[in-house]
Amino acid sequence: MINIDQFIEKLFADFTPKQKKVIFGRFGIKNGKRITLQEIGNELNITRERVRQIEEHAMKKLSKTVEEGIQDFLNTVTQYLSECGGVRKHDEFMEDLKQKFFSNSNVKNLEQKLTFLFHTAKQPLYHKENDATHDFWYVDEAAKKNFMDFVKKVTQFFKTTKREKILNEKAHLKEFPDFASYHFLSIPKHFGKNVFGDFGLKSWPEIEPKTIRDKAYLTLKKHGKPLHFQDIARYISQYGIDKRPAHIQTVHNELIKDGRFVLVGRGMYGLSEQGFEPGTVKEVIVRLLKKHGPLQADRVVSLVNQQRFLKHNTILLSLQNRRHFKKLDDGRYHVKEA
Repeated sequence: MINIDQFIEKLFADFTPKQKKVIFGRFGIKNGKRITLQEIGNELNITRERVRQIEEHAMKKLSKTVEEGIQDFLNTVTQYLSECGGVRKHDEFMEDLKQKFFSNSNVKNLEQKLTFLFHTAKQPLYHKENDATHDFWYVDEAAKKNFMDFVKKVTQFFKTTKREKILNEKAHLKEFPDFASYHFLSIPKHFGKNVFGDFGLKSWPEIEPKTIRDKAYLTLKKHGKPLHFQDIARYISQYGIDKRPAHIQTVHNELIKDGRFVLVGRGMYGLSEQGFEPGTVKEVIVRLLKKHGPLQADRVVSLVNQQRFLKHNTILLSLQNRRHFKKLDDGRYHVKEA
């Protein structure tokens, strides 16, 4: 495999200290940190435009030498990238190359040196980070177009498919069975993955919860059953949804304000989407009796306890209210007509 340090040393054998300073600084070859045009200009006491000119001239001068000197290595890298679908996110690509070709190497600042060589040889091609995507490498324009088309297709599917089908049923895996393509989706910035490994759009509160309400929502959704507000605050941190401890009273205040949360007992909250409905014990009983018709007391208690965390006697006491409920001759209870 290529001896990168030796090759770079030969490349710059006839360069002036100023030229080396510019290239090494712009790519972070020496210390791993890339330096801006202005910073190099200040250090060399020249304008940033002059720095840019030196960089451009040096890259043109080196381009053919680099391409010819490591063509076999460039071919190997390009072939590997093609096997990955022709596109790879920058940091993932660099890690791949380290593990595949330099696992026994002790080259310092390997990522910066590889980036320099690829940029100089223009193999593979590079797409700079912007508002829509992270930076990535690609073999050719056809591969880039295929990638962009795939992202558009997946994005449209995510926007038009019910969220539950994606998060719970993993509908996207059925729609796009070529799992090898999924590393593509680490490149667009509008996709994300939460601490539980769920993949989706970052705009979804289940994927990237930004507010305390959304963090409480994700906690309850993943826990699968109601929790006391103090436990919700604790689990937000315990699950890794937020690195900082959540303030208990803040959590409680947000639960009260948001219709997604239903008070199901003293300080206990569940999610409305999990079947819990708001209202007093009396209102819950009324809904159940209207839905199921007259019921025995023990059946009422059982159904109410699916909605609320209450003592047996608390439910029976509400059921005995003659203003709202009527006990039939067979012992069943029904809603008393107004």
